[in-house]
Amino acid sequence: MTNDHAPQKLFPVLLKAGALGVAILLGFLLGILVGDRDRRKPKPDSAIVGAPLDTTDFSSDTTTAGAQIDTTASTPAVPDEPAKPEDPKVSKKEIAAGVEYLATHNRWNRDEMEKFPALQGLWDAVNTYQLDDIKRYNDYLASTPLITIVEGLERSPKTGYYASRNDHVITLSTYIKRLR
Repeated sequence: MTNDHAPQKLFPVLLKAGALGVAILLGFLLGILVGDRDRRKPKPDSAIVGAPLDTTDFSSDTTTAGAQIDTTASTPAVPDEPAKPEDPKVSKKEIAAGVEYLATHNRWNRDEMEKFPALQGLWDAVNTYQLDDIKRYNDYLASTPLITIVEGLERSPKTGYYASRNDHVITLSTYIKRLR
């Protein structure tokens, strides 16, 4: 007794399995292309890029002796004093939105944070424990989570990365526990 219907039933099953395999392979390749996009973007030289937050024109300021201050000089006025980093050019509304995000989210998502002008680059600074950069953000954000992070890093400096290369989420409560 032969079963002539077996090859006819097997062909559609094999066809569906092949189509499923191709779909999985295409999804995997698309995931690699999309996920690799952030890594290929050139990073700015500094985590914070932009003009000063206060855009008041100081070109007419004078010293007590009446001499005019040169605000275009690229070196600090006192050679022993390091140059103060510039704050990013963001509005008060954008700063408020950034502070709200930091205060209301326990899971800081890199992609979400990059959408806030005031938070651009902060996730990378926190992920790599860059205390000086985090302090610069905290100078204009004055956010409770950032204050806690700064205090924790000052007590217990860290190096390396908090989140793995493909992980774009920092769980704030776990991060702070790691600093203790």
